[in-house]
Amino acid sequence: LLAVLGCVRALSTCRTLDLEAARLKRIEAVRGQILSKLRLPAPPPDPAPARPLPEEVRALYNSTRELLRQRALLRPPEDPEDYYAKEL
Repeated sequence: LLAVLGCVRALSTCRTLDLEAARLKRIEAVRGQILSKLRLPAPPPDPAPARPLPEEVRALYNSTRELLRQRALLRPPEDPEDYYAKEL
């Protein structure tokens, strides 16, 4: 049986498929299609690292979040009946 398999392999003219190479070619093709659609000659450069937020911005964000939380606590709970349509 092994001798027959060796003969069959020797007679085959088909190349074996390299799945990793096919996957990489497909990724490159999709990348090229995306760049073409965006009309870009090459991928854009990586963005610069993000700068730290100024303390004033962080404080404003936190105070706004706290204010919204307090408003939610002060708001009276909604009546489930208000959700449904009413007959006039």
